[in-house]
Amino acid sequence: MSKRFIITISTLAVIGIVAGLAIFLARGYRFSPGEKRIVGTGIINISSEPDAASVFIDGHLTTATNATVASLTPKTYSVRVIKEGFIPWEKSINVKEGLVTEVKITLFPAIPTIYPLTFSGIKNPTLSADSSKLAFIVPRSSAAGDNKKGGIWVWTMIKNQPIAFARSSEPHQIITSLSIDFSNATLRWSSDSKQIMATISNNNYLLNADTTNSDPRDITPILSATLNDWEESTRASDALLIKNIKDISLRKTASDSAFLRWSPDETKFMAREKPISGQEKELIGDVKVYDLEGNIQYVLPEAKSFMWLPNSTHIILVEKDTISLVEFDGKNRSVIYAGNFEDNFVFPWPDSSKLVIVSSSPTPTASEPNLYGINLR
Repeated sequence: MSKRFIITISTLAVIGIVAGLAIFLARGYRFSPGEKRIVGTGIINISSEPDAASVFIDGHLTTATNATVASLTPKTYSVRVIKEGFIPWEKSINVKEGLVTEVKITLFPAIPTIYPLTFSGIKNPTLSADSSKLAFIVPRSSAAGDNKKGGIWVWTMIKNQPIAFARSSEPHQIITSLSIDFSNATLRWSSDSKQIMATISNNNYLLNADTTNSDPRDITPILSATLNDWEESTRASDALLIKNIKDISLRKTASDSAFLRWSPDETKFMAREKPISGQEKELIGDVKVYDLEGNIQYVLPEAKSFMWLPNSTHIILVEKDTISLVEFDGKNRSVIYAGNFEDNFVFPWPDSSKLVIVSSSPTPTASEPNLYGINLR
């Protein structure tokens, strides 16, 4: 065997070893003097909306979103994300050997913009079952001198479209209060979000939510049958979702729950064993979130009411004069609004870009309750 051949083979072997070591190190493996062995490291892939936020890991400024932080020793890290004008985000993140931990963050404005959406005064806002439509009443007495505006209005909310009164998302009146005064009616949506029942005293009128109702039908004689049909449809829909839960114990939890709210993507649900009633204490506790994909449950903070944000990653918590958002694991509670709003009414825009409340201002021209938007972006 020639000397040149031996040198060539040795050189190739050294190159192979160096390349393998480089790949080994690139994948995050390191020699641990403490453990006296080669151990793997982990990676955090961190992104935020909006991006370009500062990322602090264990108190040290490390990078900016959106980015990957590699070669992290497996352990639990304190991760804090800060962006000027937004509420800081912080959580303990467990990094595991050889794994990439995805961290997706939504940052909310520290000072959200609040602006009016209606101007004629509204009453009894009622959200449809699928959260895509809002019905409300414009009282005849507050219709700004135009009696034709008094009546029941429906706002069909279109996902990913600005909340401004674009032609396709403009509220439309489905019935006036000229022949029948609906100013003090109570409203109830059908389970398919296509019809509205307006109740005035002992009369119950069934209205089409998408068209003008010139001759409303009083269905009081068949009221019980109609309500039973709506309730049965809702029960059947919930039963189908519960049936699809693979874990038997979680299926029983959902089935036995007195309070059940599915996330919009149907991968999680909020539940509480005891029903929530108006006679309870001001703040409601014992509400949990069950993550079907991770088979994990989380305890939510106390609040008066709970509602999913359409992104399925956050929950709206409503208290007296306060609206907060919290991640579905109960962490990173952010106060979005503190002030006057009526009847604890809050609902989110379908693209999670804003919340809508009912409020008023103590001025002669803005004393009537109206819909107000609160920007989340």
